[in-house]
Amino acid sequence: MHPRTVYPDLPLLPTQVIGSHGLPSWVWVLRDAVAEGKLGPSDIEESLKDAVNTAIMDMTEAGVDIISDGEMQRADFTWNFHDRIHGLEKIPFERRLGYPGPDQLDAFRCVEQLTVPHGYGLDREWQYAHSRTTKPLIVALQGPVTQAFRINPGRVYKDKGEVAWDLVPWINEELHAVVAAGARHIQIDEPAFWIMPGGLPEMVSVFNACVKDVEAMVEVHFCFGNFRGRPAISYRSYAAFAPYFRDLAADVIHLEFANRCMWETDLWKEYGGDKILCAGVIDVKGRSVETPEEVVERVHNLLQYVPADRLWLAPDCGFSQTARWLAVEKLKALVRGAEIVRHSLNQ
Repeated sequence: MHPRTVYPDLPLLPTQVIGSHGLPSWVWVLRDAVAEGKLGPSDIEESLKDAVNTAIMDMTEAGVDIISDGEMQRADFTWNFHDRIHGLEKIPFERRLGYPGPDQLDAFRCVEQLTVPHGYGLDREWQYAHSRTTKPLIVALQGPVTQAFRINPGRVYKDKGEVAWDLVPWINEELHAVVAAGARHIQIDEPAFWIMPGGLPEMVSVFNACVKDVEAMVEVHFCFGNFRGRPAISYRSYAAFAPYFRDLAADVIHLEFANRCMWETDLWKEYGGDKILCAGVIDVKGRSVETPEEVVERVHNLLQYVPADRLWLAPDCGFSQTARWLAVEKLKALVRGAEIVRHSLNQ
């Protein structure tokens, strides 16, 4: 679906978020209270909806063009999805001291064929967020490859590739359900896109199967991970994947650039085709706030290789690992930088 069909009134160089928002401080207290059994289901639902309202307020006041619910209705971006998959058991971490990132690879084990009988909950999340805003709204779902990244195949599957393929029908069903509920902009997050046994061509195939016949604008977010503000892979390059961009059944491709000093922006000129590039120009892993002028410099770098009418601007990734106040200031810098460049192009 062409983006202008979904968003006919978007400005040049529109800004958007990538799913998650910085957590309000009281959400951490809420999590502890839930773990201690102090809250009932109604208490939890009320608190999560309050968190959605806060995220929408922050994004709206910052001036972002395309917003989300901040993924506040999920306890955790990864655990939320895996907890909905039947046929898994959690694997206790052998190392429990220090930074847990290296121990996240196999957090679950398959004990039977995987099913998601009650879905991932996207339609309910989208309906509430949509009731709270009139702004363009994106709905995000972790893709099957990234879900499989955390799953040990056990004796049920040959490898993580088979795990991913078995999740595809459930994800496709979920996307159809949320579109039927009214969503028009779907984002599939795949920060583990390099792991498929069949390589990047198989990554394209599994993604295209997920979005088959989904009547919405489809965006795919390829980053390199952001657990506790750290990437999941050491060599962060899109060069090998770029020749396959045009084969993706996506209208918009989001790539992270800010954290990599705008490296590889030149790839888009050769491989982007007629798709929209949603470029990460805000470093969510950096603890300083970009100035609008720094954003402007990054956008001008991109405009050497991307036509202005096919360029959107965003943070590198979601803000779930970023302090809320810092996320808000970074969004303001993003919006102001886009406004400066937009004004110069319209003169």
